[in-house]
Amino acid sequence: MGDAERRPLVCLVGPTAGGKTSLALDVAEHADFPVEIINLDSRQLYRGLELGTGKPTAEERARVRHHVLDEIDPDETYDAGRYRKRVEDLLPDIWSRGVVPFVVGGAGFYLRALREGFHVLESSPEQLDELRSQWRQFNGAQLWERLREIDPERASKLHPNDRVRVERSLELYALTGRPASELAREFQPVPVHGCEVCTVVLSPVRGELHRRIKQRAQTWLEGDWPEEVRKLRARWPEDAPGLRVLGYPQVADLIDGRVSTEECLRQILVATRRYAKQQDTWFRKEDARARGDRAAVEASLRQLLAVAHTSTGPS
Repeated sequence: MGDAERRPLVCLVGPTAGGKTSLALDVAEHADFPVEIINLDSRQLYRGLELGTGKPTAEERARVRHHVLDEIDPDETYDAGRYRKRVEDLLPDIWSRGVVPFVVGGAGFYLRALREGFHVLESSPEQLDELRSQWRQFNGAQLWERLREIDPERASKLHPNDRVRVERSLELYALTGRPASELAREFQPVPVHGCEVCTVVLSPVRGELHRRIKQRAQTWLEGDWPEEVRKLRARWPEDAPGLRVLGYPQVADLIDGRVSTEECLRQILVATRRYAKQQDTWFRKEDARARGDRAAVEASLRQLLAVAHTSTGPS
């Protein structure tokens, strides 16, 4: 397939609790051609983290085949480079079976990994784990200040709360000895398998999104989420990366009696709304093929997948 016929890779993204799973399942299940979903949610990579990450249920996975779920244990780390490599290895098999891959989730940095790639750096997982262990000793403002000292140009473009990108910039400097802003000027984006990454942003209006966030959190807390956290804590240390995922520390506090159910819910809602706002801000910068609530994007999404179907099969 030549440059003039870049294979489309359709991605449905948006803030947490926005309804991506429901829309993706419906669209995939009722397409006139086979579709398989590739997860784009960093939290759903953890085995054992089910309810609190909104991971597709066994019944939902039986309806439509899913990929890149349950990749690591809660005491492990995963980065966007590893994610890209995983998808890179997965796509040829999906295409060879005449199936349309459909990327769904809310991890903006992972989406960028698919669309642009990274500087190829010589580093081992042990090196990265050591660096990230260092970063965890500092709060966001302290990390940003450290970045400002070594790369003021890059720091000026990032908010101190944008911890993911601040840490990545510090990693680049630690591994190369060169500022991230300097490396960025030399960088040439390379989409995964040369695809045309076609993004659709599902973004309900704020009031509706907040209602969905509250309803979901209440349902989970009244259900099996506390028992899920008890089982995880019985097996993994409290500082395991997976147990620091949004909502899990708050439920741990509830289990230990440090907060009431009402206070636990309040804290989860505050943290989730903040996270959703960060996602919304990130995806607002996307050159999306369609954006808005389900009614605004569903038809475009189905059309994009149909176009992608014409490109299935080996390259």
